[in-house]
Amino acid sequence: MSSVYKRLAEILDRIPNGYPATESGVELHILEKLFSQEEAELTCFLELEGLSPQVIAQRVGWDESKTFMMLKSLVKKGLIQAERGQGTLNFKLIPFVIGIYENQNGKMDEEFVFLFERYYKEGLHKVMDIKPAISRVIAINAVIPMNVEVMPYESASYYIENAKDWGVIPCICRQQKRMLGEGCRHTSENCLVFSSRPGVFEKAKDIRALSKEEALDLLKKAGEEGLVHTVKNYQNGVDFICNCCSCSCAILRGISEYGHLNAVGKSGYVVSIDEGLCTGCSICVDRCQFKALQIVDGVCKKDESRCFGCGVCVLTCPTQALSLISRPNETIDPLSITEKDWQEKRAVGRNDFIQDNSK
Repeated sequence: MSSVYKRLAEILDRIPNGYPATESGVELHILEKLFSQEEAELTCFLELEGLSPQVIAQRVGWDESKTFMMLKSLVKKGLIQAERGQGTLNFKLIPFVIGIYENQNGKMDEEFVFLFERYYKEGLHKVMDIKPAISRVIAINAVIPMNVEVMPYESASYYIENAKDWGVIPCICRQQKRMLGEGCRHTSENCLVFSSRPGVFEKAKDIRALSKEEALDLLKKAGEEGLVHTVKNYQNGVDFICNCCSCSCAILRGISEYGHLNAVGKSGYVVSIDEGLCTGCSICVDRCQFKALQIVDGVCKKDESRCFGCGVCVLTCPTQALSLISRPNETIDPLSITEKDWQEKRAVGRNDFIQDNSK
């Protein structure tokens, strides 16, 4: 394996999201599949902050025209990101998750899905247990208590209502598991994306454009299906809502398969049970993605440590024995305002995690 892939892997692992090394080196085989050696070399000179093609060309020692063309090719392949700069496009690194992996939607082949699954089990799942989590749960709007103030960043419908363009893509996690022959019963086309700029999804190759009404309806149906709304784990810059299940979602599998209760951030709510109304029907138990509920002596009981406040159980309770209530303030982790704030906290969390696990 070329040393350039090892260098790129180390750089991706320095991103707070993480790209941990494994004994088998499967993470290097993933990079070898995604990047040519020349592309990997170029990517090693990028940063999380956008850089102009001129600066990047100077760093790598290449002609600016060649550098620019390859950077655009890397963006098209979903391996880096472009953003508007001063009179030009700037280019920057993106993490493996959420980032490079999700951008392979529609590009995966059998080799890639097996490599990813192997990497997930050998190493990637470990970074799901680090605080602050990569993503967070937001509650289904229909079951949020009427008597509490709902902050904008806690409302799925707020993001949809305030966007200017909407689209939907297939869930890459369900696609990956189905290609492995391990697909679940949940529908696939329900990962919502949105933008503050109108018309951006109309000609997008891998995104089906939606109206605002269609996006809100899709969100409603996802909740009815028992899927959990998740978004970026900071307040500003949220541009997607994933509708996740613990059988396929790479992040929620950290909880269901490895017991990583830090894998996703909790909403500001927690389920409350009126045992006098509960008939022990177990519908909620079957719907809970986090295994937070069980029937004991004919009534529903909760494990509060496993309740992430999604509201999936509340939505279909036939006797209205379940409701969401505000989570005590002292149990809520402060939510970062920006992605940069989150990255700084996550870097500290990763360092603490590594130190704890090296003892």
